Amino acid sequence: MARGSRLAGTALAVVLAGAGLTVLAPTAYAVSSTYYVDPNGDDAADGRSPSTAWKTLGKVNAQTFQPGDTVGFKSGGQWSGQLAPKGSGTGAAPVTFTSYGTGAKPLIAGGGAVDVTVKLHNLHDVVVSGLEVTNTGAGTTPRIGIGVSATDAGAVPGITIRGNYVHAIQGATSGSQTSNPSAGGIIVSARGKSVPTYYQNLLIENNEVADSRSYGIVTWSQWMQREGWNYLWEDLMGIPRADYRPWTPSTGVVVRGNHVHDISAGGITVMQAAGALIERNRVHKTAQNHGNVGIWWAGTDDTLVQFNQVSGTKYWGLAADGTAFDADASAHRSVIQYNFSHDNEGGFFIAVSTGTGPAEATIRYNVSQGDANQVFALSTNATNIDVYNNTIWVPLTPFIRDHPDRGSFSLVKVWNSSVGSVRFRNNVIHNAANLPYNDSGKVVYDRNLFHQGPVPSRDKAALTGDPLLTSPGTATSITGLGGYLPTAGSPVLGQGLEIPFEGGRDTVGTALPSGMPDLGGLQRAAGPGADEAAAGAATTFGDGQSTTPAALTDGSDQATWASPSSGVTLPGSITLTYPSSRRVSEVVLATHFGQGQGITKLDVQTWTGSAWVTQVADATITWASNTATVERRAVTLPAAVSTTQVRLVVKAANRTWGNLSVNEITTR
Repeated sequence: MARGSRLAGTALAVVLAGAGLTVLAPTAYAVSSTYYVDPNGDDAADGRSPSTAWKTLGKVNAQTFQPGDTVGFKSGGQWSGQLAPKGSGTGAAPVTFTSYGTGAKPLIAGGGAVDVTVKLHNLHDVVVSGLEVTNTGAGTTPRIGIGVSATDAGAVPGITIRGNYVHAIQGATSGSQTSNPSAGGIIVSARGKSVPTYYQNLLIENNEVADSRSYGIVTWSQWMQREGWNYLWEDLMGIPRADYRPWTPSTGVVVRGNHVHDISAGGITVMQAAGALIERNRVHKTAQNHGNVGIWWAGTDDTLVQFNQVSGTKYWGLAADGTAFDADASAHRSVIQYNFSHDNEGGFFIAVSTGTGPAEATIRYNVSQGDANQVFALSTNATNIDVYNNTIWVPLTPFIRDHPDRGSFSLVKVWNSSVGSVRFRNNVIHNAANLPYNDSGKVVYDRNLFHQGPVPSRDKAALTGDPLLTSPGTATSITGLGGYLPTAGSPVLGQGLEIPFEGGRDTVGTALPSGMPDLGGLQRAAGPGADEAAAGAATTFGDGQSTTPAALTDGSDQATWASPSSGVTLPGSITLTYPSSRRVSEVVLATHFGQGQGITKLDVQTWTGSAWVTQVADATITWASNTATVERRAVTLPAAVSTTQVRLVVKAANRTWGNLSVNEITTR
């Protein structure tokens, strides 16, 4: 088409500012056009000023836009039908669809008559910002508010969906179609059978998505086959099983700052992605018409889920999800950290996969408050699940007390024999609901504090009693978690295992100490916040019972180091080498069967960089038992010392069986 004169970037900035457009102008070198759309406009006009604005969506859809072009819809205006533009931008000059003027967001209403209200197909480098979008009518056919799709397109870079209000999305009122991940508020799909298709730097941020009769926000792909997971839900997605192709993940996916609420099925779902970031979202009242989860991901590698607040997920039965978070099929190396989960009827977290792929997750420094049913549910192929330094607060709520399924509720539930490599460490667990734990050996419990309810018999280093937190159970938002801070007299202070690469900060941003942290999600005092590898360990004794010195600093009381059972000569030494200098006030030894194999006399030395200095000479240790219960004993230095190495010169030990042994050596 004849485009007429084009505005240089500097002139465009003036026009944008004068028109009240909500986007930034392109950079000064860009050449682009700005178009205006007003319900009282005229499609015969040139659309290049508010006074010569276009009128209809049809006029917009008929154009092919160029890099850097901006289309502004008048604030307060309303349009019915479908916005389906043509034309892509570049990374430096995207095509932008936004608002201009003041007042309410411009409304584009699909009315349930179109499959997608705002439809971006086979486009790249496009921004949709500041619109109100609906798509509902009298029917029940699942619809989409903002839909992004690409078919046999290869790499699709630079799609941004920002600051929109997407709501009133039509869907089924009952049955499985209420949980259709191909429909809902904001749906992004990669399709095709011949050219692997995936998104690059997809950004979905600061949108409000509400009142969707299916999902809230979803990304999914036909390019998803791996590890025996070969197709998606045929009855929902409408794609034959034979049309799926090998896993080709989207990269740079970010779902941030969205408010997703009042959703029939899942709130936020990311599938077929590598390195996705799901953060700072508020998700409330999902799974309102069908069993589902607040935030879940599948077919993913290295998903990071952080700073989210999830609440009000509805319970639909013991095996029907209802949790805040879910590492689902073929989910590798997920990290769930710094989140606040509360009042989810189905629980806090579930891991479940299919085929041969795992559901893996590290779950650290979160607060779960008032979550019910199975607070942690572990099902098919849940493996490498590491749960540490969380605060789990489970009161006896009316929902738990009065529910007919209460007898089957659990704090930790194992559903499947394929579950393995699950650890709970350094957690504070308040269990006034008296929910049981799986204690069959599928789950390793290590140095958690348990308050009320049962104590898993397999936690041989457990602490029990009131954690003496500031005002637990009272939080209403992720910004108000101070009630979970330990008080000055709390028994959780400085009692945790030192876990390598623990992220360097706690739930609320307090830097972690070098050495033993407090148990639970919040630290009372800040440390240097180093996010480091475990200390190296070496001994002069040699190794016995198929052990290695690495067990001394592995963040576990379960693994032990032992000397040989014969030929041990005293004195001998154990040396720890830290990745960086740390302040040491105490050295803490953890040992089981202490009366049979525990160290009883030692010197503590520190390294100056050129020489060893004895800080404590002939310190004596007395062990109280000769059982599998892990005891901890601290040797206090006369003054704190900064050092990169600590050496224990062992002068005496109980050697009932000929060897000496230590489970863990840490510092405070």
